[in-house]
Order: sequence, then structure tokens, then C-alpha cells
Amino acid sequence: MSANTSIYRRVLIPIDLTPRSLALAPAVRRIVDTRDTEITLLHVVEPKPWLGRAAHTLRLMNELEILAQRQFRGAGLARRIEWGRPADCILGVLRYGGADVVLMTAAPAGADPVGPVASEVIAESPCPVLLEWPVTHPANQARVQPVCCAVEWDGNETRVLREAVWAAERCGAPLIVLGVAARARDAASLNARATEFLRDVAPDATLEVEIGHPGAVIRRALRFHGAGLLVAGGAREVLLAAEGECPVLYTGCQEQAAEMEFEFAAGRTA
Repeated sequence: MSANTSIYRRVLIPIDLTPRSLALAPAVRRIVDTRDTEITLLHVVEPKPWLGRAAHTLRLMNELEILAQRQFRGAGLARRIEWGRPADCILGVLRYGGADVVLMTAAPAGADPVGPVASEVIAESPCPVLLEWPVTHPANQARVQPVCCAVEWDGNETRVLREAVWAAERCGAPLIVLGVAARARDAASLNARATEFLRDVAPDATLEVEIGHPGAVIRRALRFHGAGLLVAGGAREVLLAAEGECPVLYTGCQEQAAEMEFEFAAGRTA
């Protein structure tokens, strides 16, 4: 597949209509705002005991239209209003309306740096999730920001790495694959295994294997390289390593995807 062709043709973006609700990082914009994608802007309104829902919906649709025309340059645009619990509405659209990727913005609450809505969507989404953090380090526009990929060897590595290869091509950026060994004696074998794996899947990628705690190692690498995007799938601690550093393309895990597909198929045939 050409780097100029999107594997995410249908993009869902839940939006809360606040002033900073669509401050897209450069890598995220290159992935979602293209001529071969269609973006659906979804605004969820929690039910309230009032009359005049139709007029309120029309006003919200107009606000979405204005925001969309200001923010996006290439993608086709659609607008949608849902009434209900935010996470339920978002997941309902993903499961039954269809989307190839959903863009969520972290909304920290209490001890959860991702926020309750984004956390629930990440845990149950049937498609990859692009997660943006509300505060990131300013991008250095004078240099290309590399794409980093965290490989966890959990059975999901081929899927994660292929998404990372595509994202790096789409962003016109180098790809750095990060491997983490828990102990020094494991580093050499991990390096050999990863080198062999990359030879087939991502021959142009740079491999870095370090020893330590996965979250700390990955965060340090993202900061050192000034990464524009982290591609990951699996452990939540890896996703959280990018907090405040760069957006994350979280692909989920194969077991989760298979379970979602089974549940969806069972629901259709029940």
C-alpha cells in the first residue's frame, strides 16, 4: 500500500466544542486530514430534562460545521450529534456505524491521566485509537519528528509494527523500534530476535534495545528523539509513557480485537 493511501479511511473524532478541542499534533493531522479520508465529528450531549432538543441539535450542528471548516483542509467531513452517556455513544458509533480509527483527547481526572471517557473507549474500542495529550512539548518545526514503535512481544508485534511502518511513511519520518529488556542478560537475545523480526517487516527501521522498566525506558526514548508519534499495542503502561510527550497510535491487542468481533457477530445472529 502506498504511503499516500490511508489505511484509516473512516475517522471518528468525538469533540466537546471547547476552544482547544481540535489542536491536532502534526503527525495526527498527517494521518487523519487527507483527501482519501472522511472525518465524522461526533458531539455527545448528556440528556437533560428540557424541551427544544431539535433547536439545540441544529445549533450544535452549526457549531460543528464552523469548527470543521476552520480546522480541516483535505478530508471529507460529516457531523453527528448523539444524546446519552459519552463513552456509550462513542463505542456505539464505532461498533455499528463503522470507523477505522477514533481520535480521542486525554482529559485527566483524579488519578487517571487519560480520563474516564478516553480510558473506556481505549479499553473497548474495536478499532485503533489515536490518543492526544492536552499538553505536549512544542514541536521543533525545523526537524522531522520520528515515529517510535514499542514492541512488547505479546503476540501483537507484527500488527503493531506494520501500523508503525505505515504511520512513518505517511508522516515522512524515520521509524525507531524500541525494545525493553528487564535484565542485562536478556538484552542480547532480545536484540537478536528483534533484528531478525525487523528484517522481514521493517528493514529500514532503527532498533534500540535498552534495559529497565518499560514505561521509563520508552518515555526517555521519546523525549531524547523528540518523537512525533508513538505506536503501541497492549500494556497500558506503555501508552502512558507518552503522556505529555507525543500522541499515541494504540492498536489494541489481537485477543481484544478477536473478542470484540466474536461479540459483534454473536449479537447479529442472536
